[in-house]
Amino acid sequence: MTERRFLVSAQDFFIGAGAGGHEALVHGAEHHHLSRVLRLKAGDAVSVFDGAGTGYRGIIGSIGKDETRVSLVAPDDRAVEPAFHLTLAQGLPHHDKMDLIIQKTTEVGVSEIVPIIAERSVIHPGRDGEFKRLERWRRVAQEAARQSGRLRIPGVAPPVSWRQFAKARQEAAGLLRLQFSVGTAASGGLGGIEIGAGTCSAIVAVGPEGGWTPEEIALGLDHGFQEIALGPRILRTETAGIVAVSIVLFLAGEMGRAGIGRRAP
Repeated sequence: MTERRFLVSAQDFFIGAGAGGHEALVHGAEHHHLSRVLRLKAGDAVSVFDGAGTGYRGIIGSIGKDETRVSLVAPDDRAVEPAFHLTLAQGLPHHDKMDLIIQKTTEVGVSEIVPIIAERSVIHPGRDGEFKRLERWRRVAQEAARQSGRLRIPGVAPPVSWRQFAKARQEAAGLLRLQFSVGTAASGGLGGIEIGAGTCSAIVAVGPEGGWTPEEIALGLDHGFQEIALGPRILRTETAGIVAVSIVLFLAGEMGRAGIGRRAP
């Protein structure tokens, strides 16, 4: 049976409080989905999580008009969250491709996603700075975290320019910075990725359709990024983002076999 998981606000967990013991309250759209769509009943097994690392397995105690009470049985202590913090800086693609990128990289284990307004990006924020797709993207990350059994929902930041992003992350210590390109002209290949024992976080930067411009590659190099070729074949930007994230998490030992591909500093 598919696990039934519901997102609960941290303030709606009541651990050891009152006569009810360990409980959580499910409200809003999650309550509606539980009670009206899935038509669950008291006594059914569910899981609840707050999206920030806390989760529990529980049993539905009661279903009211506006909320569901869940009796918490045991912490969800599965080791599903990567210890390695990976940020995907994704050049904004056409249409709804960002939805797919966010969904799949969340499933793989990315920690943060930053949409990048690159020179070859077609989609740009409105003139007033508003970007109406941001809330949609965050909902996509939430649903992907729920489906994949994650306890943390990756943050999806507002779009920024490549220059702003590279400059903001320039001074971070112990941070591996990788700017992925397609084709064979890049200065380094996958074999050049070295994740030392003291490295616990990385940035994977992927360009939009058409890739990075030479000026953007130069900017990345000036701000501490290492240019990495993804191979001789031309990948779609949505493919490149998913592949690059998967490769780096694998090399960091976060894809099922700890330490595979990790190199000493």
